[in-house]
Amino acid sequence: MKSFFKYLLVLLSGFVILFLLLFLVISSLGSSEPAVPDEAYLDISLSGTLPDYAPSDPFQELTQSKALSLQSLRDVLEKAAVDKRIHAVVIHFNFPQLGLAQVEELREAIRRYRESGKKIYAQIPMGFTRDYLVAAACDSVFMPETANLFLTGISSEVTHYKDLLEKIGVEAEYVHAGTYKTAPEQYTRSSSSDAQKEVLNRILDQVFDGILEMVATSRGLSRERVNELINRVSGFTGEMALEAGLIDAARPLRVLTDRFEDGGWQKISARQYARIPVSSLGIRNKERIAVIEVQGVIAGGSNSNDPFLGTVAGSDDIIRDIRKAAKSRTTKAIILRIDSPGGSAIHSDAIYEAVKRAAEEKPVIATIGDYGASGGYYVALAADTIVANSLSLVGSIGVFAGKFSLNGLNKKVGIGIDRISRGENAALFSTNSRWSATERKLMQGLIDKFYQYFVQITASHRRLSFEQADDVARGRVWSGVDGLEKKLLDARGTFYAAVDIAKQKAGIAPETSVRLAYFPREKKLFAELFSFMSQAGQILNLWENPLEKLVRNYQNKTLLIVPYKISWQ
Repeated sequence: MKSFFKYLLVLLSGFVILFLLLFLVISSLGSSEPAVPDEAYLDISLSGTLPDYAPSDPFQELTQSKALSLQSLRDVLEKAAVDKRIHAVVIHFNFPQLGLAQVEELREAIRRYRESGKKIYAQIPMGFTRDYLVAAACDSVFMPETANLFLTGISSEVTHYKDLLEKIGVEAEYVHAGTYKTAPEQYTRSSSSDAQKEVLNRILDQVFDGILEMVATSRGLSRERVNELINRVSGFTGEMALEAGLIDAARPLRVLTDRFEDGGWQKISARQYARIPVSSLGIRNKERIAVIEVQGVIAGGSNSNDPFLGTVAGSDDIIRDIRKAAKSRTTKAIILRIDSPGGSAIHSDAIYEAVKRAAEEKPVIATIGDYGASGGYYVALAADTIVANSLSLVGSIGVFAGKFSLNGLNKKVGIGIDRISRGENAALFSTNSRWSATERKLMQGLIDKFYQYFVQITASHRRLSFEQADDVARGRVWSGVDGLEKKLLDARGTFYAAVDIAKQKAGIAPETSVRLAYFPREKKLFAELFSFMSQAGQILNLWENPLEKLVRNYQNKTLLIVPYKISWQ
């Protein structure tokens, strides 16, 4: 059976390669840059997840279906603001999955666009809190009369698997350094600890306060009134939202675009407009600043998408890009754009060292998106300046390591395992036993040493005493607001704030429209093909022993990962 699947994989891969080569020849005959009508409006559709940055992808370039990212949205709004052919912008909200800091970034991008004097409109067929916070930043918000808007606040749900694992015979065992380094709790406890509840309550208080402030400021309402609408009403029809002052008109969504088209304005989609070079509009064509992305869970190798971890920030690719930017004579400064909950300690340290060396050559500014926590914060420490949004999650200065024992599960399904070993700690990495007392002591000692080192470099870079750094460390996650107060950050602000600081430190005039060179630049066609075949092969190999294969990959690894993520509607 296994051989059959392998032959099938080879056959399918051959067809894929032939198809793509043929498609490459056909697509090369077409134009890569769309024509913009002389009288046009920009149509932006927000849906699904929004990556911070999406490098040029050969598959998407071939089909001209490249997804939008936060970076491309900033670019299209910046271009539309100066493009005389674009008269207005319409944003359609189709259940975008936005992070807390992404909402702040989009609101700032919209604010900057509005400074041009052009109008931007929001259309909500059905919306939730995060959709509305972005929509409220626009000049006008429209909903159909029968549509629904839900402003329900924010909540946290932490899932615990300890009892489930016990039922199937799997035991989780972890050691950690830092009272608030609670990431393993979902496997080792049946409910959240007091430490985890303390941090989550603090963060939720600040997020809710941010929601009140954003709605009140955008809609000219008092915070008390917004609080009342959230707690007393929560759900609105278009008509109710209009009466509450949350929107500007309750009418069919086609009314606005029909009016534009009747006036001779043609629609151009954001995906099409994103392919127009920024420099063609006379902006971002001066001094060069490199923007190096650190997105996802930090691990070794290349940037990729993992079936278990999701987006992976590959240290090899990131270090290569940092070195390239540091050596470039035309690059005046480096912006390290971080959206990472952390990951492998050893690979976080490798990126940190590369950033540290680059900072000796030119200014390096770290800007944090939704997450710059644990390993994500570790790599930011070597930068000259650290900037984060008010609702970014930062810190989590702590470390943990652990293992899962499948011994009970093996017995349940009738698998017997005999071990013969030499060395008191020979079974340290075994998936078939818990740690012995000496093994546990060994792992705790290593974790404690790494924690001491993490706190020490935090103290050094942030100009704190060891005691001060330890006080704000202990694995605790902080919001951007608290992070600045605790001296973990140098400034609060969006990506644009980081650009301004980079210009200042590089001696570039504030009014200069700098050229932003993003890394990684593009995904290679054959690298993507190899990645596809490799991932398909991994999936087929799960026939061997899926649970043991998964557990072994992360067994006993020293990890710097934030304890939780905040999801909201």
